[in-house]
Amino acid sequence: MKNLSQIVLAPVLVLPALVAVGCAGADPSEQGSPAGAAGIGGAGQAGALVQAAGAAHGGSVGTGGAGSSGQASAGISGLATGGAGSGGSNTAAGSSGAASTQAGMAGVSSSAGQGGIGGGGNVDALDVAKGLDGLRVDDPCTGTPDTSNGAVCNHVVLTDGGFKSAKDVTIGGTPGTTYDVTLRIRGVVEPTQIDGGTRTDTTTFKYQNMTWRKVPFTIGGTVNRGDYSQWRITVASPKQEYFLNDYQTVGHYIFALDYQVTIQIAANSKVTLDGTDSNEREIVNYEKYAIDGIPGSMNYGQFVQCNVVSVKPH
Repeated sequence: MKNLSQIVLAPVLVLPALVAVGCAGADPSEQGSPAGAAGIGGAGQAGALVQAAGAAHGGSVGTGGAGSSGQASAGISGLATGGAGSGGSNTAAGSSGAASTQAGMAGVSSSAGQGGIGGGGNVDALDVAKGLDGLRVDDPCTGTPDTSNGAVCNHVVLTDGGFKSAKDVTIGGTPGTTYDVTLRIRGVVEPTQIDGGTRTDTTTFKYQNMTWRKVPFTIGGTVNRGDYSQWRITVASPKQEYFLNDYQTVGHYIFALDYQVTIQIAANSKVTLDGTDSNEREIVNYEKYAIDGIPGSMNYGQFVQCNVVSVKPH
């Protein structure tokens, strides 16, 4: 249980997932990831890579010939990538338009069309889940929090002795269609532990003689330690809970999240992002982590923000 008297004796890893941090008693030289830190939101790992969604369905990607005028065409989605060398070209035909890139320009120029990159098809697809883009819940600290390693503070929002805060949106789309929505999850959170459920990534790393999950994302399951905050997304249809900070280990540690996941959401369904804690305390963002590209902690508290990366029919 989180308490003010606990002394942390042991517990950033940028993956497609998270950044783990050390705790009290750790040598400053040991702070960061045992697996090799590249900085929060390292390039090429968990960046907000937005891919063209296409007109209505997934399709093939055309690849142009190198150093010649060869062409490749296909695909309903109209994804296109510029070929290498001079004279090569790519063309991907969308259902209602086309996108093309000339060799050596790597997509600098593209023709308008619902199926093409930069055309209306991608915009329309992302528009289905626009309410999710930037959806965020904050759990700020009260007063002037202690920022020593492993410190705790009280939640500003208390319900029945604990914390509960939620925001929900309803996505759009074509009735009867279920969408694969890829989200970038970022934030600062304490760990929790979920029993059961499905883990799409089971890789772990060792830190301070403890084992932590690299991607703390769990589909379904039951809360094991309610006194450590659970951060979660709940989808009304198809009905499912997605836990965002299931490290399978708990303690007075703080983590910086930055990973991508794909979840299924039916058209016109409600989606809820929430944070829940059964007691009045939370782990302070004592490392003062700032997440690349979004506002940081409110008064050293915790938070989670979702951003939409891509949307396509399932």
